[in-house]
Amino acid sequence: MNATASLPETAHAAQSWKAGLRRAGLFALFLVGGLAVFAFGVDYHTRFWTNTSGAFKVGLSALFLVTMLALRRSERGRAYWPVAFALFAASLTNVATWYLAGPLQRWLLGLVGVSLGTPQGIMWGKLVDVVLRLAPIFVLVWLVRDGLGSLYVRKGNLKWSLTLGALALANLLATSVAVAASRGGDLAVVFASLPWWCAFALMNAFMEEVWYRGLFLERVQPHVGAAGAIWLTSLVFASSHLFATYVEPSEALIFGVITFTLGCAWALLMQKTNTLWGSVVFHMAADLYWLIGFGM
Repeated sequence: MNATASLPETAHAAQSWKAGLRRAGLFALFLVGGLAVFAFGVDYHTRFWTNTSGAFKVGLSALFLVTMLALRRSERGRAYWPVAFALFAASLTNVATWYLAGPLQRWLLGLVGVSLGTPQGIMWGKLVDVVLRLAPIFVLVWLVRDGLGSLYVRKGNLKWSLTLGALALANLLATSVAVAASRGGDLAVVFASLPWWCAFALMNAFMEEVWYRGLFLERVQPHVGAAGAIWLTSLVFASSHLFATYVEPSEALIFGVITFTLGCAWALLMQKTNTLWGSVVFHMAADLYWLIGFGM
């Protein structure tokens, strides 16, 4: 009787083990794809030869496009095509910025009459980066008829989302001013630059929340679970920032821990409130902390 009763339990345990192994395999596969885009495909640093190769960026985008089309036409693979779509859209932004960002930034900076090394110039340069990264994503989402809601650009629980984001902004803004003062910074210069830094931080936060998280969270969740989606996007986010040029190599690992935990917080906030706006404000707060406190 006991042996007979244990058979269903054994079968269930075997199925659970297989499902877990399958989920782990998909997690690893999606992680490799994410790292290819966000660590090897970006031009924010030159750690790998791929960062300065237009051919790699175009080839990677083409690979994801072919994969996406093949999966969409396959009955067995149709469930995975949204992930390939997200990787294709994210990768295509690297192509756009690689070929267009430089000329457009020079044109815009010449038009407004500022240099890239000033707070104003940094803000205008970021505007070009944001437009070139978000435009392909928005157009592709429109073409597949997913809508901006699939990127978490929606109302959701806006009250709680913005409340938590605003609390983080108030805290980190005050903390950053205190840090700048303790480091001997000229607060008059800080406050004069603050409008430009706020504009930079807001644009960068919105762009990265869409690019790193909004594009992926709902598309990978059916395959790796809600917690797995948070881990996946946060690992990619942290890995991408390990090579940031404004961080010393000796500080990279610590910065990776900081960006990983922040990525988890922003992804969790996005999932729980069903919108990205609180994460955008929180992200903006973190960027402002770095800009003001350390004078980037």
